[in-house]
Amino acid sequence: MKITQVNPIKLKFFPKNPPRDGLAGISSRDVFLVQIMTDEGIEGIGEGFALGCLDSLETITNETLTPHLLGEDPLMIQKLWESMYQATSRYGRRGVTMAAISAVDIALWDIMGKASGMPVYKLLGAAKDSLEPYASAGYYMDGKGLKELQEEFTGYLDMGFKTMKMKVGGAPLKEDIARVRAVRQAVGDADFGIDANNAWDYPTALKMARVCEEENVLFFEEPMSSDFIQDCVRLARHTDVPIAGYETNLTRYGMRDFIVHDAVDIVQVDAIWSGGISEAKRVGELAGAWGKQVIPHFSASMVALAANLSFGLSLSNTVYMEYTLDENPLRSELCHESIVMRDGKVKVFDRPGLGLDINWDVVEKFRV
Repeated sequence: MKITQVNPIKLKFFPKNPPRDGLAGISSRDVFLVQIMTDEGIEGIGEGFALGCLDSLETITNETLTPHLLGEDPLMIQKLWESMYQATSRYGRRGVTMAAISAVDIALWDIMGKASGMPVYKLLGAAKDSLEPYASAGYYMDGKGLKELQEEFTGYLDMGFKTMKMKVGGAPLKEDIARVRAVRQAVGDADFGIDANNAWDYPTALKMARVCEEENVLFFEEPMSSDFIQDCVRLARHTDVPIAGYETNLTRYGMRDFIVHDAVDIVQVDAIWSGGISEAKRVGELAGAWGKQVIPHFSASMVALAANLSFGLSLSNTVYMEYTLDENPLRSELCHESIVMRDGKVKVFDRPGLGLDINWDVVEKFRV
């Protein structure tokens, strides 16, 4: 089997009430897909993180990655991963280059599954068949005060979620503390975590960590920039609330020191950011060697959800799966059948590859 075409696909959705996280507003949901065609008629679909960089991803895929793929055997996934990584090492390793490699890698795993007649999570050596999703929400939005925030989170309980997560870092500290306490009051003893999106410095993060201890918060995600590993280590040592992260610190090389030096208690990794299913699996196994739990990150389209769930199910050190619930038809409508929570669990489709049936009418509707 040989690769004959690599087709970048750029999609964009504009929400009516754009959400904000700890760092910035999210004016659009950008999705970058890569469709890989072969001479045997088997196609694969993958996704790379694309917020604000769709054109750059397309250029890198066409100009740099595709020459390393055309005419190659798509089942030689690790060979192709190393070829792309080494070819882009002078300007890659993180950011849009790694996002593009992620999309290709996921598409190759989709092809591998279809060629073998097996779902990807079983090809990876499945450790389980389901994960517990947590409702990833609590974004800042115009018109959302404490009352509306509480109603949002009690609504997730009504939907059957046992665990939730809210955004912090995008408001003054006193306001965020009030928001955390309001959610705790609303959900009672239910578990919830908080996510600062790398927004704070060490003193601010430590103050919020003390609040998390008081309110029995499940985890404190990405409190600071991963550029300052010494502060990340210091915070993890000086608080009892588990520190989670850092999906923004890409590849096994980026996460290695955070794991080894205990800058995190819970490792979060995203297949569409960190180098695809191949690299997410390696990060997860590295975390397991240090006795750390892994939570697959998710915030994009249904392709990303399937990819992250697939590698998460292959690890013995996973329990939770992030499930973003903001308005996003590229998650809810991109495929004819969507992965959804049932009985408090999420599963992939037990079909070859990622098991997705792409709705190409939706692709055309949101294509850039």
